[in-house]
Amino acid sequence: MSNTEIYFFSGTGNSFIVAKDLATGLNAKLLSIISLMENKVVKTTADVIGIVFPIYDFKAPLLIEEFLKKLNSNDDAYIFAVCTYGVLPIKTMIKLKKFLLSINKELSGAFTIKMPHNGVGYSEIPIEKQKQMFEVWNKKCHQIVQYVQHRKTGLIEHNNSLYYLVLLGILLRMLPSLFGMLKAVVLHGWDSLGFVANEQCTSCGICEKICPVNNISMKNDTPVWLDKCINCFACLHWCPEEAINAGVITKKMKRYHHPQATIKDIINQKQ
Repeated sequence: MSNTEIYFFSGTGNSFIVAKDLATGLNAKLLSIISLMENKVVKTTADVIGIVFPIYDFKAPLLIEEFLKKLNSNDDAYIFAVCTYGVLPIKTMIKLKKFLLSINKELSGAFTIKMPHNGVGYSEIPIEKQKQMFEVWNKKCHQIVQYVQHRKTGLIEHNNSLYYLVLLGILLRMLPSLFGMLKAVVLHGWDSLGFVANEQCTSCGICEKICPVNNISMKNDTPVWLDKCINCFACLHWCPEEAINAGVITKKMKRYHHPQATIKDIINQKQ
């Protein structure tokens, strides 16, 4: 029996649930990327390695590349990746494959799965639509498990040119949010898009605990954001009072996190 490890990073729980389901299907050990980032080297003897992460701004978060540089695996390790996305994955996985080649690692399979969008321009997704997405994932999870168990290679999922027309339509629908951002920057500068907590804040400290990169510090019972935010929006979506906003662009945003994920799951990434 092969030794399999699934490494994951997640902000609102989508990628955590995907990684957890894959770990169950592959009888794999589930490991948090965030908990390993302080290590200079991450040594593994796993035969099979899975990397699960969300897409931010149509690409993998920078910390994924930073982690992969630290990952010291066997030369013949079978590596696959799964990304969750809310808009479009575009060529994220092609770029990831090229990056891995640059550090002498081979990506044997790469998969994309649509989940409820939770970033800038996000609009509320009805519960029934969310359930449909989760059902699609359940089916795809089985397909990925079969792919990995049979050690298949060569499949790198990405969008073709037709999807760029879809992206154009999505961007047009996001114009009100984009104009709101532009107006805020013109009138008040870039700081106007920074995260802040309003009068609804109860000083519970959940935002500080849940931030995966320790970018939030409680000062005088008020959260203060530092300068290493990765825009995962975990603080905004997990705040129990919905007291956190990124300037004016998120004030009307419906909060979201994966219904099967808990605050404890996301906080425990750091342990």
